[in-house]
Amino acid sequence: SGGIYLLEVHRILRPGGFWVLSGPPINYENRYIGWNTTVAEQKANYEKLEQLLTKMCFKVYNKKNDIAVWQKSSDESCYKQLDAPDNYPTKCDDGTEPDSAWYTPLRPCVVVPNLNHKKLSLQSVPKWPERLHEAPDRIVDVKGSHVSDFNRDDSKWKNRVKHYKTLLSALGTDKIRNVMDMNTRYGGFAASLIDDPLWVMNVVSSYAPNTLPVVYDRGLIGTYHDWCEAFSTYPRTYDLLHLDGLFTSESHRCEMKYVLLEMDRILRPNGYALMRESSYFVDGIAAIAKGLRWDCHVEDTEDVNNREKILICQKKLWYSQQQQR
Repeated sequence: SGGIYLLEVHRILRPGGFWVLSGPPINYENRYIGWNTTVAEQKANYEKLEQLLTKMCFKVYNKKNDIAVWQKSSDESCYKQLDAPDNYPTKCDDGTEPDSAWYTPLRPCVVVPNLNHKKLSLQSVPKWPERLHEAPDRIVDVKGSHVSDFNRDDSKWKNRVKHYKTLLSALGTDKIRNVMDMNTRYGGFAASLIDDPLWVMNVVSSYAPNTLPVVYDRGLIGTYHDWCEAFSTYPRTYDLLHLDGLFTSESHRCEMKYVLLEMDRILRPNGYALMRESSYFVDGIAAIAKGLRWDCHVEDTEDVNNREKILICQKKLWYSQQQQR
């Protein structure tokens, strides 16, 4: 398809980042017989692959046996060559939103890195773990965000998580491993848990400002999602679901009960839901949670803010009478 899958690899890869290929046509000289093809055909495939990657500003980093590694260039001059007439692949026009991936078709063009972000490349981004608490360059791309806002958010979540651990003793222990922050902003909840034996899937609402680049620049992982739709994951996967004001901000788009039913589907039996919501929604959420056979209790926030409450629920393991028979 004209290399469109490689163009998507290029789009999502950080400048200076690596792409590893294992399998055809790598090591075709020794493997072509098992692939039911000819050495000439596989040689042609490899040359086409190498030619396209070079045009897309990839360089061979290393190759050994069945594995080849390419590195995406951070060199500005390489991307300027894409302006040449009749060049393929072409450079995406300025009207193409590089971060748009929600119901967006693959682009048959090269998304050129924003050279104004000096710390975007893998070589320039702060090393781990310093990058976790340093405001990324791309925070200025988020509407209404700035460095001081990031720093306040980072400090706020350190205090909140400290309080959460007093309310939910299992948090921070080996009892909770798979965690989801259902509507994160900058990934502050996950960053504050980085020293604990768990990982956090950071979910950015597709109806909220696009802060996912900030999450990734911090060295965290995340995805977009519309919580009026099902989340693409196996049922009974997560040990803990956390949300902060999700119903307050998005309950006008779909009913709370459907979101809670989806939470119940992906939450492991005996797993927890930690919900920080406005006091207006807490009673309604608790009533629906009771129907799901969750055990819940309401707690104060760390600053005893009456406008917000914390609802902690545990999903119980139960069986229908039909299953028991």
